Amino acid sequence: MVSDVVRQLIRHRVEEGRLPRERTIELWHGQGFEQTCDGCGAIITTSDTMFLICGDDWRAIRFHDDCFQAWAVETTTKSYEK
Repeated sequence: MVSDVVRQLIRHRVEEGRLPRERTIELWHGQGFEQTCDGCGAIITTSDTMFLICGDDWRAIRFHDDCFQAWAVETTTKSYEK
């Protein structure tokens, strides 16, 4: 379960444009490989599930499973100015 602090961090990153505001293409999900989560900033270990998505600008965005779910909720329940 994602903490309120992580949800707020994800919301802030969406508002700043550091994370996509809209649903994007999911490229892959599976075992993590020690890269940084773009949602919470922590390492996605090999025991974590990682989601890899492609942003509007074609950049790769990595999430822990829980962070991906929080981002998905955040972007479907909020309206952001572009």
